[in-house]
Order: sequence, then C-alpha cells, then structure tokens
Amino acid sequence: MKINIYNIVISALLVAIIIILLMYWSKMKGLNTAYDKRIDDLKKSIIASDVLTKEAEGRYAKLVNYYASKNDLSKQLKEIDKDLFNIVQNQNERLLNITNAILSFESKLDSGVGRVNNIDTNQIDISLMYPSKDTPFISWNGYVNRKTAKYRGDWKFDKLPISIVVTEDDRGLWKHRIIGPSWFTVDSLTVNSLPPKEYVPIVEKKLQFFAGINYLHNLQDIKKVGAVGVGVGISYDHTHNIMLNVNSAQQLGFGYYYNFRRYKNKKK
Repeated sequence: MKINIYNIVISALLVAIIIILLMYWSKMKGLNTAYDKRIDDLKKSIIASDVLTKEAEGRYAKLVNYYASKNDLSKQLKEIDKDLFNIVQNQNERLLNITNAILSFESKLDSGVGRVNNIDTNQIDISLMYPSKDTPFISWNGYVNRKTAKYRGDWKFDKLPISIVVTEDDRGLWKHRIIGPSWFTVDSLTVNSLPPKEYVPIVEKKLQFFAGINYLHNLQDIKKVGAVGVGVGISYDHTHNIMLNVNSAQQLGFGYYYNFRRYKNKKK
C-alpha cells in the first residue's frame, strides 16, 4: 500500500495548528476569567466597605450592591411587603433592585409669642411652622386656652421634593444618591440590585458567523489517511446556514443547511 506522505504532512500540520489555536484560546479564556474574577472581588470589597456619605446639605450617597441574585431580591421583597411580592409574582414582573432608606428631619428649637384672640381673651392663637415661615413643610395652626390648658389646631403637610439619581463611575461602580431639602436627613441607605448585565437583555443578531474543523475518511479504503479540513460559514436567524470548507485533499466544498426548529408549550 502506497502512503501519501503529502496528505499526512498537511493533515498533521492542520491538526497541530488547530491544537495550538485551541490551547491558546483556552489559555486566554482562563486568563480573562481569572482577571474578571479579581475585578469582581475588588468591586465587592469596595462595595462592602462603603458607608453612607453626606455630600452636601440634603444630599446623601451610597454605592449600589449590584451582586444580588433574583432569589435575594425576591426574599427581601417578601420580607418587606408580602402583598407586593405576590403582585410582582402574579403579574410576571422582573424585580431589578430594592432600595431601603431610613429618613428623618433635623431637630429644631423654636420660640415665639402667641396672639390673644380678640373675641375670647382666654384663647391664645398660635401658628407653628417647620422648618421656616418662608418654606413651611409642616405647620400647626390652633389655640391654647389659658384657663383650661386645652389646645386645638390643624396640622398641615406640604409636598416633600425628593430626587433619586443613579450614576456609574469609571470603575464600573454604581452610586445611588438621594437629594432633598437641607433639613432632610438620611440615616440609613441600602440598595441591592441585579448585576448590570441582567438589566439590558442581550439581543442576538440575526446574522451570525461560525467556523470549525472537519475530517473526511474514505470508507472504501479504511487504512488510508483521511483529509482534515477547516470551514467557515454564516447563519441567518438560526435557520439558514451556508458553509464553505477546504481540506488537505485539495478539495473545496460548499453546503447549505436548514435548521428545523422545535417548540414546546411553556409550563405555567
């Protein structure tokens, strides 16, 4: 039996090149994975050590913990508000993040003089406003009876303007800010969120490219070394596939493949 040395050499070279490329790809993938893990560990450390910061009067900031899982958020929401948890589940809504904050208002010592009522001199009319008369958020208007020490009045509450701003810094960390009036205090702030990659759904392009290797063997002559080839192709909408390949036997091939999709009913 005559052995075709040329075919053997070409096949060996192609196999060697493919093995080298696969080893290089595997090594690079491992390095990228290790690098990504170190970056994630560093981010987790920064987030864990971050504390609530008062940046200015009425403005507070804290980093977002965006390493929470869907189960973490669902469990937290169930503990906070079970009715809302059931609504989210029944309406098939996607829970993205949960913000927990404890707010308070600055204490204030006030003094003044009431006004004697012209009709009933035993009645002292009093008007109290917080935080100031110019921009009151809470006001109390009523009177105190000097003889009985009884009082009566109306509480009124104005609108409380609150803004929430989320930013991303150059490290890829998200910062959550609550902004309110100067007398507004944030005592505690915690934001748990899904990872950033889960916020934006990945849209797969209809046109895809693929590459691979193949091996052809002559069934009429089992002992004869086969041909090793490489191929490239395009796929449209995961349905129509066109492939072009070339092998060590100096053969050029062209093929078209149709992918039959199968569907099954979604379990409720």
